[in-house]
Amino acid sequence: MIQRAPAVAMLLLAIGAACVPMWWIFGTLQLVVALAVVLLVGAAIAWLGTVRHWSSITIILTGLAALALLAVPLTAPQRIPRGEWLPALPDAAAAVVLAWRRLLTIGLPVGTGDSLLMAPVVLVLAGTIIGVSLALRSKRAETAALVPAAIAAWSILWGPHELPNPWLTGLASIVPIAGYVAIVRQARRRRRAPRALSSLARRVGAGAVVAVLAVGAAGAAGAVVPLPDRTVLRGDSPSSIDLQGTSPLAAYRSFWSPESRDAAQLTVTGLEPGDRIRMAVLESYDGEVLGIGRSAFERVPIAEPGDGRVIGVTVDALTTPWLPVVGSPSAIRFVGDRAERLAAGLHRNDALGTYFLELGIAPGDGYQMLSEPGHPMVAPEAVAALEPADPRQGSQSLPDAMLGRLAAWTGEAATPSERLAAMLEGLRADGYVSHGVEADEAPSRPGHSLERLEEMFAEPMIGDAEQYATAAMLLARQLGFDARVVVGFTPEGIASGQPTGVVGADADAWIEVRTEAGWVGLDVTPEPRPIPEQEQGSPTTVEEPPMQQAPAPAPGGQTEGGDAAAPSAPQDTDDGMARLLQVLAASAAVLGLLALVAAIPVGLVVAKVVRRRRRRSAEEPRDRAEGAWAEVVDGLRDRGETLPPGGTRLEQAAADARMRELAHRVDRAVFAADPPSEPEVDATWMLGRAVLDARDAGQGWLQPLLTRLNPASLVRR
Repeated sequence: MIQRAPAVAMLLLAIGAACVPMWWIFGTLQLVVALAVVLLVGAAIAWLGTVRHWSSITIILTGLAALALLAVPLTAPQRIPRGEWLPALPDAAAAVVLAWRRLLTIGLPVGTGDSLLMAPVVLVLAGTIIGVSLALRSKRAETAALVPAAIAAWSILWGPHELPNPWLTGLASIVPIAGYVAIVRQARRRRRAPRALSSLARRVGAGAVVAVLAVGAAGAAGAVVPLPDRTVLRGDSPSSIDLQGTSPLAAYRSFWSPESRDAAQLTVTGLEPGDRIRMAVLESYDGEVLGIGRSAFERVPIAEPGDGRVIGVTVDALTTPWLPVVGSPSAIRFVGDRAERLAAGLHRNDALGTYFLELGIAPGDGYQMLSEPGHPMVAPEAVAALEPADPRQGSQSLPDAMLGRLAAWTGEAATPSERLAAMLEGLRADGYVSHGVEADEAPSRPGHSLERLEEMFAEPMIGDAEQYATAAMLLARQLGFDARVVVGFTPEGIASGQPTGVVGADADAWIEVRTEAGWVGLDVTPEPRPIPEQEQGSPTTVEEPPMQQAPAPAPGGQTEGGDAAAPSAPQDTDDGMARLLQVLAASAAVLGLLALVAAIPVGLVVAKVVRRRRRRSAEEPRDRAEGAWAEVVDGLRDRGETLPPGGTRLEQAAADARMRELAHRVDRAVFAADPPSEPEVDATWMLGRAVLDARDAGQGWLQPLLTRLNPASLVRR
């Protein structure tokens, strides 16, 4: 088995190299910890199975036991500090089957959520056990090279469409695989042919030269020649939800009903003056409904890391599948009884900055987010200075009433930005606000179809944010800007450090246009003011109600205070995953130091074992017999005994009876006409072992241990 140790080491290196592309799938240090552990555990199980001559069933059962023991610490470490080891075990067991599919429907990197690390853990553990077993047992040990090749193929198929320097990662997998095959074949040749006919050093040197040339050629080719597209299982649109025809803008008017406009929808902590709450971004318009369209949504990893300001949200009366967020969240964590189920159904569209929940939020839910600055809002006086980016959306046919107004508003403007500023100013100047939900409000139909917008552009222009945002988006596209509508809330009376109550009357909609500097937000809804008498209908003048004032937030931000992890207590924002990574990093440093300290004694023991095996398995029987004497001489040197230099074996044996008998046996084996038989060689080695055991008799356990760690026989030859 010692002769196959270099091949096993190269095989483990090949498996580790094949796992490198997995970093772009998971993007967490826990991946490195998990794969290192299962690589060592798998190699240990295969080695024990070979030494103990275990059957395949025994090896499989041992592997399953190791997997059950390591599943939670390796795939869901964030749940251990919360005391959820046992509840996490069924999830990890289910992930053995489900993780393979889930990896293809979640955004990359996936982190450690949903026990998704179970897929590479199972793959590498099983592959290591199979590969090392083949390397140690099989007569055709080259077949073990299929294991790292299969792992590398899995890393590609389950990985992203684009990978940094794919030629380099591919070469890093191929070179150790080729090295393993070369070592195995070289070992076979050395067993079949005399040593003089096969030089390991020469072949290793030649292989190193070839490897260097291959790296250089692959590097040059990868830098010059464009590589073909990667074939992966991850589709272009990994969304598992159907959003066709879905439009949160259609529900905008419901927030202004008498029973909803003063009802608390959300309680938010961590807001700063000027913050807005985004629910959905809409860009697909078919003339009837403004919606998401066929945009791709990806599942969001549960334990996704992030940075930014802490925002906490408690859901009061709001029920919607669209998750309200502030700015650009880099991480979201749910709290409460439905936390796990909500997190498992969270989807994100990176391009739109929109989050969708399969279950939807409901009263009593809560979540925290780490929020970074999002798309800025541009003041009306700064719109004329914007530089439009090259349009991608294009415009569509609009009613003559809208085009006529647009021409009147932008007649004297010269540049697209000036025309956009003039259009927005015209909307705010000519438009009046009415939600049409109360008896004293001017009639205003809901909806945002082209027919409804054409009706709105009559005299006087009456509508609310639903119609004005849609109209502004369409007119901005007509002026050469990519535009979209954002639906959300604009809370009033935000006080830094205090919970903010969000009511139905805070509902809002605005547009975003794409500029050379990125997407920016623009307010489009006119300021509420009295509406003049309509030409048709009642001559009564109807005034817009005064602006709604948000009610004072409840003490502590909650009506029933109990959950310390809820958003009303943002001070509890420690990331369990970050703490665990710090513990793992410290543990790794300590283990690395211990491994470094232990490397010297372990190396001494291994060197002596290798030396003994080399002497015991020499090709010639005379060499094997003479090796027994050399092993005794080195053993005595490690025990502090120095034999007289330059004398014969009998002279060195002196008066020791066992030593003299050993010297006679070795001399007969070396100088006899016929080589010794195998039983005679075995008897010689047993006698040598008896000589050393006699020296250790009565020494206890410490002295033999120190003897094994004594480097005297290795440095004084």
